[in-house]
Amino acid sequence: MVNGCNNKGFTLIEVIVVLLILGLLVGVVGLSLGTRERPLETEAERLAALLRLAGQETLLTSTPTAVGFHAEGYRFYRFGDGDWHLLTAGALRPRKLDHDFSLELRFLEDDDTPVNLPYLDHEDDQRLLPRIYFFPGGEVTPFALAMAADTVLRRYIVRGNIQGEIRLETEEEYRF
Repeated sequence: MVNGCNNKGFTLIEVIVVLLILGLLVGVVGLSLGTRERPLETEAERLAALLRLAGQETLLTSTPTAVGFHAEGYRFYRFGDGDWHLLTAGALRPRKLDHDFSLELRFLEDDDTPVNLPYLDHEDDQRLLPRIYFFPGGEVTPFALAMAADTVLRRYIVRGNIQGEIRLETEEEYRF
């Protein structure tokens, strides 16, 4: 009785299909949990690179540069004709962060308390922005800037010292 055989196990194909489905589910869950960390890290790397660029351009042109921070992003300025002028094009153009990203700025030569970053309701508000200054001698306003996202546990710290060195660190490497 070949046809009357009672097989109570699973075939190899059934086992492979179940494992494939489980693998896909684990992959989808893993991707959905870590979707914001990479964009946050990329944005922190971009900010650190732009700050280094601002410092290098200041050295090359002997023209002071500044970056002003607000609750939704940051803007670069260059000093000329007795006033600060907003840079609107090129690499140092104004940047707006994703809605769930946040910034926390501390000036390290002051009392090390976080600076209140305003919202820009009007263009005139840009004069009120807390600024980091780059000087022609290579000096930078000492600062630590934490960048975070609502859905990511890790924070990234962009830090600058008086000698003009800009570093990107994770919160584990640097504590306020």
